[in-house]
Amino acid sequence: MKTKILFIYFLSCISFVLHSQENRTNVIQLNLGANNYRELILGIQIFNNSIFNGPTPVYFNGIRKGNCNSWIFCYPDTLYDKSVDFIIHETTQIDTLSRYIGFKSICKKDTLGDARLYFTNNDTTVIDATYLRTDTFPNSYEGYANGNAIYKTCLIDYYLLTSSQDKENLSSLEVTKNGFYLGDVDSSRYDTELEKYRDLVKKYPDSHHLIQLLDWSLDMFKSKNDVQKIFDGFSQENKNSFYGKRLSHYLTDNYFKNSILKAWDTGKSEAIVIDSAKYNLIIFSGFGCKPCLEEIPLLKKIYEDLSDKLDMTYVALDNFPKNIDGWRQIMRKENIPWRSVITEDDTDNIIEKYHVPAIPYCLFVHPSGGLMEQIDVRNTTELDYLYKTVQVEK
Repeated sequence: MKTKILFIYFLSCISFVLHSQENRTNVIQLNLGANNYRELILGIQIFNNSIFNGPTPVYFNGIRKGNCNSWIFCYPDTLYDKSVDFIIHETTQIDTLSRYIGFKSICKKDTLGDARLYFTNNDTTVIDATYLRTDTFPNSYEGYANGNAIYKTCLIDYYLLTSSQDKENLSSLEVTKNGFYLGDVDSSRYDTELEKYRDLVKKYPDSHHLIQLLDWSLDMFKSKNDVQKIFDGFSQENKNSFYGKRLSHYLTDNYFKNSILKAWDTGKSEAIVIDSAKYNLIIFSGFGCKPCLEEIPLLKKIYEDLSDKLDMTYVALDNFPKNIDGWRQIMRKENIPWRSVITEDDTDNIIEKYHVPAIPYCLFVHPSGGLMEQIDVRNTTELDYLYKTVQVEK
């Protein structure tokens, strides 16, 4: 029986190689000790450049090694560069229940844990752990199906790492102690958390998770200079990775490049910026975005005060007919006085071109040259900067 199982395991690994001779197969071996799972599945969340749908999961069946609770997972390393995180879950026979595996580690007397897992891009990664406890989370959000949100009772079996030397795994657990990416630029802890992030990157300069997290948290920083402080700590190899190149592009792309989109009402093609001799505030928004709707009164006040020197333009990141119709209703209901264009089929390209991490998101474009800055008008300091800059006599 053991020989048969190992034979199946090697066949599953070889099958990846047959798809492409250039692909390398990565193997993750989990030695979990207790608990006898019926079936475990590895899910790898893959970047897909969408702020609406999130990453795309790719699944791989686990292979039990012998009669013990050791599991082997194979996946092509070509998926790693764009990976967001890993999850390991057991298939359950109850529709309202989900079960995941999480890791915990002791770091400077703190017990850190997470069910979003991360592994180094190695041929083989071996992780030994012992069962600690199971936590229950009722009414846990599990995604969408047929347009409806799915909620289940979520069980997480936590295992305490005993001999893992996987730095990727360890760095991902340590980052849970850093509250920076959960805060905002107005937080009194901003500078402290920024330094903690820098120190963590210095400790783990090759961490895929840390550089991916930086790429996904750009709206949490006060300036590109602060992002640069974090980015400088990564290894050159990490800077040359998929997320490293995205960050490098973001840090060096300081000038607005115009795009042609369709006007929300007439459908005619228009440039986002029409008058480059004026200051421009580009507001990326979308139907169904509650913070976007809540921002409207503030934007109307900005328009009332500065419209003689500042052009404002909505860029609606909507590509479904239902959402586009909904956006048009918002424009009419709120009597929006500034221009709006709609991305339609070009949504992903616009998100990528202007590094939009989430909505609402604003770019402040200066006249004569098009220098652009990310700006959060909901932040009082940045709003004051906008007013002072635009109101200065030329």
